Amino acid sequence: MALDPAQVFKVMRCAWRNGVLDKFMAIQGEALEGVMADTGMNMGDLLNRLDEAKPETVARVDRLLDRAGPLMRYLENDGLMKLLSRLLDLSAVRRLAVAGMRANLARAATGAPPPSLKERVLALLGRTA
Repeated sequence: MALDPAQVFKVMRCAWRNGVLDKFMAIQGEALEGVMADTGMNMGDLLNRLDEAKPETVARVDRLLDRAGPLMRYLENDGLMKLLSRLLDLSAVRRLAVAGMRANLARAATGAPPPSLKERVLALLGRTA
């Protein structure tokens, strides 16, 4: 991977300093609670299912991380993180983030196929088919 651990640490420290990390973790917690309610799984079941990554998934993540290296320099920016923190305070942004994360986690945990374009648009609007 092309990521420098020291640079990743700097970005995470900047995110923590500006409150982004705390807000993101709360959003992730809401999404996980929703997935557990939807699927009837407990946290142990969910983690076991999510830990079973297929080789193509690992390859896709590797490609993403390879491309993220140059971006890391720009993410260690207090102004950008302050803006992101303010965006995460908006209820609409928070709802969209929770819904998106919840849908992706549920799909990964249950092995469901990727959503169609129609399903994605409806999910963004907060509706179901």
